[in-house]
Amino acid sequence: MSDRLTCHYGVIGALRVLIVMFAVCCLGLQVGLFVVADDVATAYPHADASHWIYVIGGVLMVACFEIALIPLWRLLTLARRRDVFSGEAVRWTNGILACAGAEAVLVILLMLAQIWMSPSMLVVEALGVERDSVRFVILGACLVALLLIAAFELLMLVMRSLLMQAIEQRDELAAVI
Repeated sequence: MSDRLTCHYGVIGALRVLIVMFAVCCLGLQVGLFVVADDVATAYPHADASHWIYVIGGVLMVACFEIALIPLWRLLTLARRRDVFSGEAVRWTNGILACAGAEAVLVILLMLAQIWMSPSMLVVEALGVERDSVRFVILGACLVALLLIAAFELLMLVMRSLLMQAIEQRDELAAVI
């Protein structure tokens, strides 16, 4: 039994280290988006400023992921305390689902912006491609992102359902004992 506890605590510790690493990388990515966008805008001063929509959208999307790390950390804390089968775990799982839902909304807004706006001249000039090619790539990437988010949301809904069933069974068992 103690080997299982040691492994359990080791896995939770490793996951926490990964969460911190993800958070640091996300912060670096967010700062990097602004730095690169500023550098590109300086290199192409005559280009339009619509690229900032993509930068802000990217920063907000990364922020959704960062915010989802908080409920994940709390779930790991519950697992470490061996208190996963509580209403608190369901609440933190709902938080992760909310973050993924917000991410999907941001992707949809980015897609709508891409449909209504012409692709940024900055992107077109920087890549040396046609506007339609840029629009196709951005919309394709957004569709792939939406599919991944939908798959993640469905997986999390299944996991939350399993968690709720386990809580109900634990409560029934506690009532019998």
